[in-house]
Amino acid sequence: MLPQMISNNTFISNSSKNILVLAEGFEARSLSWISDKENKIVFSKIFICKYRFHTENKFNDVLKEAKQHCLGEPEILEYNRFEPTIFERQFLQIAKEYKDYDEIFIDISVMSKMLIMIIMYSLKYFSGGISIIYSEPETWGPSSKEKFENALLKRENNSWISLSSIGVSDVVRTPNLSSVIMQNNPIYLISFLSFNEQLFGALINEISPSKLQLINHFCKRHNWREDAILKIHDDVIQEYFGKDIEPIFSADVLDYISVFEELASIYRKYCYEYRIIISPTGGKVHAVSAALFKLCCPDVHVEYPTPESYLFEDYSSDETHMIHRIDFDKFRKFVSDLSDEYKLNG
Repeated sequence: MLPQMISNNTFISNSSKNILVLAEGFEARSLSWISDKENKIVFSKIFICKYRFHTENKFNDVLKEAKQHCLGEPEILEYNRFEPTIFERQFLQIAKEYKDYDEIFIDISVMSKMLIMIIMYSLKYFSGGISIIYSEPETWGPSSKEKFENALLKRENNSWISLSSIGVSDVVRTPNLSSVIMQNNPIYLISFLSFNEQLFGALINEISPSKLQLINHFCKRHNWREDAILKIHDDVIQEYFGKDIEPIFSADVLDYISVFEELASIYRKYCYEYRIIISPTGGKVHAVSAALFKLCCPDVHVEYPTPESYLFEDYSSDETHMIHRIDFDKFRKFVSDLSDEYKLNG
């Protein structure tokens, strides 16, 4: 039912009525897919998500490449991670205006996970095909086990080390991704882990869940990362939950299918007893799983702890390991069929 991710034939479009949505970011791989010499696709419309408050960016480079792949002038959409509702309203209008288009490509390579959620959920009534593009970096920050261990040694008095982003500004939510259903019930929190352990700490302080499921990730090329992420979360997990925590689920950083299936299993088991809240703060591909989950289960509520800032220097490598694509045909029907297949309430 869920289409497999492919890593070839990533530069094909079957329509002249197509749209590309991408972000400018600060990482070099924001250009990997659109600037590839094999990419000959020309889009009817291109929307570039421009991050507000980023001191470093690739905006001019992305705009230059986008112009070469667009029949008209690319449209710029400002995204403020501290106030995402403004973008959500704007994109909901775009989704209505272009509902009769055949294909929408979404390059998530340098998108905020909350931005991925907003865009995909806004397209729940889109009847055409949706293609997710992801340029996988060769390495993520911290780029080596040695860098992680050195940072761990320097940590004093159980302080935070935050090796991907720094601090937490606020826990944000948007109207379209919110739900008031089961509001008086105990909370089942599903939280994805990252190298900024402050995100998880802020989340459980805000929510105080009764039940917790943590979702971790691994990459076979850098197999030390899985245990490293767990290690920096040890203290906060023990402080709030001790041994009363669900077994931690872990999936390959590119495996969106098993993550969705885990989320669906949790929902079927607990949706009548708990208010389910999900926080997609892990990998970008797993944010696609979370978006599909929300599309199938509108009563699920989304909360997102927003980093204060990012570690620009070592966030991810300039080199792209591989470009991947997931194709969802007839998206509205696909979501309906997916809900039926997994016995969800979509």
